[in-house]
Amino acid sequence: MIKRAEEIRGRMTAIRSDLDALLGVDEQTDEHSLRFEALTSEWDELDTELKPLAEREQKITEIRERAASEANRETTRPTPDLVVKRDLDPYADMDSVRTGMVQPGDLRSRALKAVEKYAERSDHWQLQHDGAEQATRMLEKMGPKFGTAVARHILTTSTPEYLAAFQQYMEEPTGFSQRAAMSLTAANGGYLVPFTLDPTIILTNNASANPYRRYATIKTTATNDWNGVTSAGVTAEWTAEGIEAADASPTVGQLKITPQKADAYLFGSYEVIGDSDIGQQLPELLTDAKDRLEESAFAVGTGTGQPWGVMARGTTLAAASGTAATGPTAASVYSLVAALPARWRGPGARLAWLSNLTAINTLRNTPKFTGATESIVTETTAGDAVDPVAPARMLGIPYLESTSVVGTYANSNKVLAIGDMRQYYIVDRIGMSVVYDPLVLGSNRRPTGQGAWYAFWRVGADLSTAGAFRVLTLTT
Repeated sequence: MIKRAEEIRGRMTAIRSDLDALLGVDEQTDEHSLRFEALTSEWDELDTELKPLAEREQKITEIRERAASEANRETTRPTPDLVVKRDLDPYADMDSVRTGMVQPGDLRSRALKAVEKYAERSDHWQLQHDGAEQATRMLEKMGPKFGTAVARHILTTSTPEYLAAFQQYMEEPTGFSQRAAMSLTAANGGYLVPFTLDPTIILTNNASANPYRRYATIKTTATNDWNGVTSAGVTAEWTAEGIEAADASPTVGQLKITPQKADAYLFGSYEVIGDSDIGQQLPELLTDAKDRLEESAFAVGTGTGQPWGVMARGTTLAAASGTAATGPTAASVYSLVAALPARWRGPGARLAWLSNLTAINTLRNTPKFTGATESIVTETTAGDAVDPVAPARMLGIPYLESTSVVGTYANSNKVLAIGDMRQYYIVDRIGMSVVYDPLVLGSNRRPTGQGAWYAFWRVGADLSTAGAFRVLTLTT
C-alpha cells in the first residue's frame, strides 16, 4: 500500500514537470493539445487512486502517535524494592479502546483494573470472588491474543455509561438507550450483556444444577471455533545394549469445536413490561434458560446444530440381559467401571458418574453385592471435604444427576455413564447479546400489544476421545 502511494506521487511529480514544459511552448500544436489532455486525464486518475491510500496512511500515523503517547500507556517507576504503577481510570479514552489504538498490554491492565473495581462494589453489579478469579484467569493465562479480545469485551461492556444505558434499555427499550446501543455493540439495536452478568465470561458466578460446567474443561474463544491438539502419547520400550531405539514419536490429532448458536425469546404485554422490574429479572431468567438448554445438549446432544453430548459420544457397553425392564444392576456398574481404560481412571482424572435421578434411586436400592446390606451408592454428607457439591458417590466416585439423560428403562436406552470429565470440552464464544422486539405480531400479522426480548449466544462441546467415557445401554 505504502509502495503504491509512493509510485503514484512520483508519477504525479513527473506529470507536473511535463505540463510545465508544455505550457512553456509558444506555439501550441494539435500534438501538444493531445499530450496535454492525456497528462491531465492521467493526473485525475492517479489523484482519485491516491486519496484513499493517503487517508489510510494518515490514520496509521495517528494510531502510532496515539499508541506512543504517555497518556495512553501504563507507566511504572521502579526503585530497588518497589514498583509504583499509575492508578489510571480504566475507562479513560474509550474511543481509543474501541478502535484498537491502545496497546495489548495496556488494554489487559485496564481490564484487570475494571475487574478489581467490580469486585469491590456492593450493588447489583458486584462481581463475586469466583467470578473475579475467572475473569482474571482469562485475561492473564490464556495467551495475549485471547486476553486482549476479552479485555476489550470487558471494558466495552462495563463502563458506567454502558451499565446505565443497559439498565435503561431493560426498562425502556424504545427510548434513548436503544439509539445509544447502536453504536456500542454489533447486535443491530441490542446490547451485549454486561460482563458481570455474561455467562460466557463469568461461568462460576451463578450456582447451577447443570453438572457439566462444574466438572468439564471450559474453554472460551473470541473466534468462530476452538482448536486443540490430542495425542495418544509416547510408547516406551525395553531394549538391549547397542540396539537402535524404535521410533516413539506421538501421533498428533486435532480437536476442533465450533460453537453453535442458541437463543431464547421472551415476551410480555406492554403493561407487564412497563410495570415490572424486568431490568433486574431478565438476566436471571436468561441464565436459567441457557442452563437448561445446555444441560440437555451436554447430556444427549447430537452435534448437529448443537453441542455433542457425553452420552452420544462415549463408548457404549451393553448391560447384562434383562436390564431393559429393571435398569442398571451392581454387576452392570462394576462392568462399566472395569471397561474404562486405566488412563481415564488414574490420579489425574476427574472421574464422575452421570445418570438421571431415576437410575440414581434404582442404584440407591441396589446392594453392593449379593447378600450385602449396604447400598452401592453412598450419600455425601453436608460439609463433605471430598466433594461438597456431588449429592452422592458410587464406588467412591462422585455421582452427578443429569436430568436429560434417559430415565426410562427400555432396550438400547443409555442410562448411565462414567468417565473423565476433564476430557469433555465446553467452548463458549464470548458475548451474549440481547435485542428488544417492540412489536409482537399475532397469527394474522396484527399487533398483540406485547414486546419481546431476543437473546442469543454461541457454545459448543465435544469429547477429546470417545474412550474417556463408557456408556451403559440396557438390553432385553
